[in-house]
Amino acid sequence: MKNLIIIPSRLESTRLPAKPLADINGDPMIVHVYKRAVEANIADVIVATGNIEIKKVIENAG
Repeated sequence: MKNLIIIPSRLESTRLPAKPLADINGDPMIVHVYKRAVEANIADVIVATGNIEIKKVIENAG
């Protein structure tokens, strides 16, 4: 069986809108989460989102 890391990400948060795109030291929060998951090197990583902005950010991050 193949392991898989799925990171759910959406922009519709009520307490902190657009949280995945919040800047942390020059990169969006979702990029930091994605990179840490990839660096763990334990499974393939997928960001699950229905938002085109998040998709583009992750694609540009590598």
